[in-house]
Amino acid sequence: MHDFKDVPDGEHVFMGNDTTSRAMGKGKVLLKFTSGKSLCLNNVLFVPSLRRNLVSSSLLGIALK
Repeated sequence: MHDFKDVPDGEHVFMGNDTTSRAMGKGKVLLKFTSGKSLCLNNVLFVPSLRRNLVSSSLLGIALK
């Protein structure tokens, strides 16, 4: 993650099971694909309690066209 900044205490991610997780920071992430293309995601939240990365594959498909 690049340009990492702390976020205010009130910033949370809301889950589908009606729980929330606290975001600790925000920054940019550069995704590099095997096709040679790359995509920079801005305002990516760092949520340490999440065990997996959450990215919308349908939005990635639109962005890479």
